[in-house]
Amino acid sequence: MAVSGPKVVPVSQRRTNVHRGGTARLSIGLIVSVMTLMAATAAQSKLLLNGTDCTLHEPLYNVTFDFNPLVSDLNHHVTSDEGDERFFFNVCEKPGNGTGNGTGEPRAYLVRQNKKITLGYEPHLQLDDGRIQFSFVGEPCGTNGSRRYTLDIILLCSYEHTPEDLRVIPSTPDQCRYFIFWDTPLACQPLEAQFKANRCSVREPTGARHEFDLMGLANANHEVALPGGARFVVSVCKPIRYGHLTMCPPGTGVCLVNGTDYLDFGQALPAPTLDATGQLVMEMRSKTAPCQNSRIVFTCGTEDGVYDSGPVYRGRRDNCTHEFLWRTPLACRDTRPCSVSNPITGTRYDLSLLANRTYSLTARDNRTYEVGVCRIPASSRCPLDAGACEVNDTLSVGLGAISNELHYETTGAPYLLYRSGAVCDGTTGRRWETKLEFICETDPVEGGRSGKVVPPTVVENGDCQLVVHFETVLVCEPALMACGAHNESAIDQYVDLTPLVDATRNYEARVTTPTGGQPDRRYFLNVCRPLVPQYGLSCRGGAAACEATFDGVTARNETTLGFPDVSLVVAGDTVLMKYLRGDPCPQDPVTNLSTTVAFRCAQTAGLGVPVLVEIEHGCHYRFEWDTAVICPPERTLTHVPGNCSFHNPATVGWFDANGTLTELAMCDKVPTVATVDYRTGTLNLQYTVQTEGTNCSSTKGVRTYNLTVTCAPAESRLERTEPTECFELLQRQTPDVCALVGRNATTPPSTTAAPPNVTSTTEPTTTETIGKHVQPASTGLGPFGIVLICLTVLSTLSGGTWYLVRRHPAHCRQLYALLLCRGILNKDDYPSTLYSRVDNSETSSLLLNPANVMSDSDDDMLI
Repeated sequence: MAVSGPKVVPVSQRRTNVHRGGTARLSIGLIVSVMTLMAATAAQSKLLLNGTDCTLHEPLYNVTFDFNPLVSDLNHHVTSDEGDERFFFNVCEKPGNGTGNGTGEPRAYLVRQNKKITLGYEPHLQLDDGRIQFSFVGEPCGTNGSRRYTLDIILLCSYEHTPEDLRVIPSTPDQCRYFIFWDTPLACQPLEAQFKANRCSVREPTGARHEFDLMGLANANHEVALPGGARFVVSVCKPIRYGHLTMCPPGTGVCLVNGTDYLDFGQALPAPTLDATGQLVMEMRSKTAPCQNSRIVFTCGTEDGVYDSGPVYRGRRDNCTHEFLWRTPLACRDTRPCSVSNPITGTRYDLSLLANRTYSLTARDNRTYEVGVCRIPASSRCPLDAGACEVNDTLSVGLGAISNELHYETTGAPYLLYRSGAVCDGTTGRRWETKLEFICETDPVEGGRSGKVVPPTVVENGDCQLVVHFETVLVCEPALMACGAHNESAIDQYVDLTPLVDATRNYEARVTTPTGGQPDRRYFLNVCRPLVPQYGLSCRGGAAACEATFDGVTARNETTLGFPDVSLVVAGDTVLMKYLRGDPCPQDPVTNLSTTVAFRCAQTAGLGVPVLVEIEHGCHYRFEWDTAVICPPERTLTHVPGNCSFHNPATVGWFDANGTLTELAMCDKVPTVATVDYRTGTLNLQYTVQTEGTNCSSTKGVRTYNLTVTCAPAESRLERTEPTECFELLQRQTPDVCALVGRNATTPPSTTAAPPNVTSTTEPTTTETIGKHVQPASTGLGPFGIVLICLTVLSTLSGGTWYLVRRHPAHCRQLYALLLCRGILNKDDYPSTLYSRVDNSETSSLLLNPANVMSDSDDDMLI
């Protein structure tokens, strides 16, 4: 892979508008000097450009980004998720055109509780290692005025115009720095014509002639981490989106990012193909090197809850081609008519209830149409086999043949496509097409959506295409709040609470004393979703937290403590989840009850249990929840080849791998990667083995094994997934690994199921036992044991250093020149050799150097 490509060159070799960062100035000893040189080199490789006249010229590929079309005659405005903050701003105004020129009025301000806060007067346009942003600096913030309000508007490449193109990153009222994401095509590199209206589909030539449509995978960059810090960035159907630390060459579909090198490993394709064996593939060829090509094989993936695995690197297929495996339901031959699955969430959309009806529509120009969904009744006036037609008193014109193949659009809207209608343009021979797009009903009523069939609307009827929008509850996702958030203190870290969401039972909190709560009261919560319906528990529908008194049979005096409609906030090592709009507070009737749950990393807690710690002023309930789910991956595992075991100092747990590795003959080998993923409760191992007599000439006879061992109540056999000559994925479930990964194999966290009758009044347990902390048998400590203890102590110290860096990003800034702390932080988001799907590389590494995101005081106020 050592092929030259576009590279971020030292600042001294760039244009005059490229500014260099500082370098470390340490002179104590030769070692410190060497480290200083390393830090200086890292700082010089930073690409930092200032814009002029609302344009940026990117030097790597000679691309100019012009953002002048973003100017607004009025102001852009966006409301925060909480609904109590409104942001107003404008960019790219010419002198004399806007409120910010010559009048002293700010160009960016925040309105909160009828108070106007100035966020800035002049926007500063900048490109920082691929991240494009407008920055504002406003009025003093805080009691002493030592800081100022700031607003950073991050421009994200989006090939589609979406209704929600402006998004506010969740914040707290006492915060001084705010971020807004702005999805826009103007932040993208030029898009070739073949990608502007591509459908990214292919139809089987024979048999059922099923059409595979992969456009649902085209809304994101996907990243695959490699050992040593390199990574592949992969995009299908559309080129890779340009962004922070993703400055890939224009038009690439597979890009190798290695330090400051961005290498073309295959140009993007507008559609997949079916190879000679019937496999769904994309063969991407590089423009820059003959032997830097990529091949993606798409296979059906719907079992075991796998809806979209993302690309998994399988190694070299031959000397010139790198192969990826991608499991997705979009590659399944699903013949169920009028239905489709969301490849990201797994939600199945079935529109058969809308079928076999005739919908009559009138456009603004008074032209009249009839359409059907998947099937159209014989009473329709449309021509035979037509799914849509234009009608008048004397005739009808077919606008596309009926089809029951429901597709999934990139923007999240399922659609039907009726092709081969009547001739539209006699000169070119173009025929009419009809596209029916189905959108979640957006007209809620008290207690939920109305469930009525909203009349469809003609949104386009020109250029040989009829486009109709249907609003229906049949394509709505479950009404869940976002269950993940970016860390406001280390904003390149994303924290996900999804493993704690429970659709079968509710969590019952433990109560500490004194909390102000009544001894006979019990507290029920769920995470990021409403409470599971439970007999006898009748808090208001949709509530996520509830307080009740049990009389031994049923609940009485239920009190709603809040609803799940506010985004999470992450600060340092704490995740805050807020439920608002509860019942009126007895002590203050004008205030509603609310709940805050503070999640904290605890490697030995497993999923954990909520604990009620305080009721503030009788109105606000505070819970604490220790859980391993939000802990960063563990990389300080100790491998003991003598007894084929692994030790995790963080959980003090052991895993005897004899039963797993003996089958692979790996017990005497040292893994190249050994990590624990606390979120999924898995041990991830990678082995590279030199073999003879194989076809792995491209890897010089090296065969790679990726092994995932998952904590589970029951033992499973070793499963091999899509093995090749040079690469193999293996999976096993076993309770033996639970102690190592901080999970309990048999006892679920303190939860309350939803039985037919509530009869039990047993109090929840106070602790969750984590596996069996048993050291594998050995011959005693001896010299090896002493070495092992030393390694454990060093690992513990490393963990302490890690906590300080994560908790105090300013200290990370001080250490940066010595230890390149930013690189250490970023690697934790991408476990080596495992795939990691991100909705945007900008959203993944998010904004900027984590050391510069917030001060310690900001971090403390968030908690």
